[in-house]
Amino acid sequence: MQGPDPVKAAVYLIGLQQATGRAALMQQELDQAGLSAVRIDAVDSTKVSREEMLQQCRSEGHWGYFQTKDMACTLSHAKAWEAFLRSDADVALILEDDVFLSPDTGAWLADLSWWPADAGIVKFERWRANRLQVALGKDGFTHLGREVRQMLSRHAGGAAYVISRKAAQHLLDSRPFCITLDNLLFNFDASLPARGIAVYQVQPALAEQGNEAPGEVGVGPPRHRPRGWPLIRQKLRRGICEFRGGFRILPHVVLGRATLEKIRFDGQALATPQTQHTHTA
Repeated sequence: MQGPDPVKAAVYLIGLQQATGRAALMQQELDQAGLSAVRIDAVDSTKVSREEMLQQCRSEGHWGYFQTKDMACTLSHAKAWEAFLRSDADVALILEDDVFLSPDTGAWLADLSWWPADAGIVKFERWRANRLQVALGKDGFTHLGREVRQMLSRHAGGAAYVISRKAAQHLLDSRPFCITLDNLLFNFDASLPARGIAVYQVQPALAEQGNEAPGEVGVGPPRHRPRGWPLIRQKLRRGICEFRGGFRILPHVVLGRATLEKIRFDGQALATPQTQHTHTA
């Protein structure tokens, strides 16, 4: 069941100021998708210290040690959510600056009559892991040739998603952050805030990471690897979360309420903008 049409969608593009090559590539993606975006300067982990970030973050959480680069990423998205809430838009597409976009992405935002009434986030992205399977609810619908179904298990990646005002405020209210952005949004067993948001997945996805500019990969300090007891504690915490997630979704799959699927990315427009959505069982 769909609710009232959101009146307006905004688009925010997160990127480092110095990543001019990525910015140029993303402008091409936006142009061919018929979109314009508000630029959000990402938090630069080479210029903002870990100590400064710890004013809004914790050093460790349910997924283990919070890497400095990951803190910067999460705080960058928080900047985008804050900008969105200052606008008059009802939903916002949040993009990182290294994605490929299907040309029909703009059509999805131009007419939001398909937006699920209970949705807080609709994930447009496919995470590039060939073996990953995601539990998707059987009840869904088709819009412009793609399915929209509730996401019931973890799906990494936070480079392309549409978020409601309520969900954005919910996430900002959860500070201090203690987990990577994609886990904060899409790991229902490691992230307390994620449990309060209904998340849907577009299948096949409209976006995928990998649109890289030469020389602009790996900016920032090296990743820290915990050792000794902190490493053991991290492995235990992640193991417990993964076990809890499998145990939680098993009844949905066994009873036929969900299926395990590999998320696909299709970079071609699958239907014309005039196509209406249809429900699927």
